[in-house]
Amino acid sequence: MHETSRHRDEGSALVITVMVMALVAVLGTTVLGVTVNNLGATRRATDATLALDAADAGLNQAVAYLRSSGTRALDACSPACGAANPWGDEETPMSAPVANSDDQRYESWIVPQPGGSADARTYRVHSRGLAGAGEARAQRLVEADVTVSLVDVGLPLGVYARSVQGAGTPDLSGVSIFSTGCVWNRSKIDFGGTTDAAYGIPAAVHSSQVITDRNGNNKTCSGSDSKAIHRSQPCPSGAFRWDQDSIGGPCSDLAGAHPRYYGRDDLDGDGDIDVDGTFLADDAALLDLFGIEDDPLPEWKLAELRTVATSQGSYWRSASGWSVPDPATYPNSVLYFDLTRTEPGGTVDLKALGSTWAQSSCEDGAWTRSLLIVIDGGNVKMNGNSEVAASIVLTSRTYGEVDKGNGNPDYVGTLFANTLNLAGAFDFELNQCFLDNLSPSLFSVSVEDYREIDR
Repeated sequence: MHETSRHRDEGSALVITVMVMALVAVLGTTVLGVTVNNLGATRRATDATLALDAADAGLNQAVAYLRSSGTRALDACSPACGAANPWGDEETPMSAPVANSDDQRYESWIVPQPGGSADARTYRVHSRGLAGAGEARAQRLVEADVTVSLVDVGLPLGVYARSVQGAGTPDLSGVSIFSTGCVWNRSKIDFGGTTDAAYGIPAAVHSSQVITDRNGNNKTCSGSDSKAIHRSQPCPSGAFRWDQDSIGGPCSDLAGAHPRYYGRDDLDGDGDIDVDGTFLADDAALLDLFGIEDDPLPEWKLAELRTVATSQGSYWRSASGWSVPDPATYPNSVLYFDLTRTEPGGTVDLKALGSTWAQSSCEDGAWTRSLLIVIDGGNVKMNGNSEVAASIVLTSRTYGEVDKGNGNPDYVGTLFANTLNLAGAFDFELNQCFLDNLSPSLFSVSVEDYREIDR
């Protein structure tokens, strides 16, 4: 009897042991499953975050493309540009790995939006971020509207200086001169009866001070000067007909032909007339009328340009010893001379440019490159027989002098300076081909309305 009871106890212990082991196995499997699921969820969440980071990286690269390469190529074919420009192709967009990552990529493309103008337009950037591997690869899609605007920069589409000295035999075609100072030796400046390519009016001199035929080089001069072109007649005929300054007056024929620039107008709404025929009231009237800023490149823009020039190997801290950018490598080059600390007042001689950046044929959009030259804290000499198409900006109010050296330089483009001496033989032109290919780096690029599409 005792033996039977002992066997029963042993059987019960075995059953209990098996049941405990089964329970432990079930619990272990459950814990393992939960752990695996948690690890999977963590991995998926991490991949989703990495995918969003990749999408943002693609968005940033698209904005950088707009800043360095511009919009002309996109306007022609996006969103179906094909392999020629994947930034403008939705089906096969620009695709690249994220820097320092083995499993992150972005796919980005840019689409022009309806509306806008030649000076400002909106582009929608689409960017898909990918992270992880296989079928479980995470994807995130973001979009942002990017406004590309020349208006926000305010660079003059012409020749601008705070003082202009006419001398020698300067020959200007399709371009006007703008100045907040005196313009001297006016009869030495010849526009050849051409039309201003940027503003669609006869090329002329526009000053908020006085235009005179007297010799001089100061920023200011007297309105009572007997050689001031508007001293005795506000509406002169001949070569000075379309000039404007602070002692000009109403001219009905000019206002009738081009009311936008010569019609009677109170630009700032203060009740005083700012423009009337050949009359310009002050600096603000001149700058407002032609969309110019007296400091068109603020510090934030200069910082952008330094970054672009550095990335292209065209950032220099000396006025000498520099090399000419290669248009085959960088068709939209920025040549930056930062002389403010290292060589203030240094003079950059552009003779070295030769004809490397000459404007070639413009037919059928054959010429699509740009050169922006920034001289920060120095002067420039347009020397030799160079042929150059460029936007040239001298930032300094202390220096910023443009001087004409030897030879007969031939320039196409725009110029912003503190003082301009037109001595000697000098050809300067502005045409539609150049305006169609302004440096992308001159435009203001602002990101607006960022959104995560699949959140």
